[in-house]
Amino acid sequence: MASNLERKTSHTPSAFIHSHCNLTSESQTASEYDNEIKEFHFHLYWFQNNLASHASAVKLRDRILELVEQGFFQVVPLKNGINTSPRGPHPIGSYEVWCAREDFARCYSWFVLNRGPHSILIHPLTREEIADHSTRATWLGTPVPLDYSKLTPHLKQVSSQYPELRLGYNAPPKKEHGN
Repeated sequence: MASNLERKTSHTPSAFIHSHCNLTSESQTASEYDNEIKEFHFHLYWFQNNLASHASAVKLRDRILELVEQGFFQVVPLKNGINTSPRGPHPIGSYEVWCAREDFARCYSWFVLNRGPHSILIHPLTREEIADHSTRATWLGTPVPLDYSKLTPHLKQVSSQYPELRLGYNAPPKKEHGN
């Protein structure tokens, strides 16, 4: 009979995966890397007719700009400015912060700790705009109903927002695992 130590070491997570799961080929793994989500939007919402809500949102935006300047993270706020009225699918005051996967954890963590009373939609940037804003999205705070009729169900390609940063979809290709 095997000892507890022998049972534990012979059933490592890797051994379990290899013996119980269908493993993919290298070409399928390469395809998974190609399909990986590489950019995200964080949309911060406020009530555009509430001065305190607007002021709080602007204060957060200003802090984000300071942190970018200090090198804390490399995100891009406000490409389209501050939306003081409904814009696209967003029904109330909002602004977006673009974030590449390279800074996602830090950006997410910062918003978790600093969003205050604001709701934040976090969604990936893929060719599926409606899915990105609905089934693939997550929220910090209370979700805000969106107008999906303003979105395109399937884009021909993912839009390249900030190619000059060479992050996200514009990052240099990573060397394959093991090279």
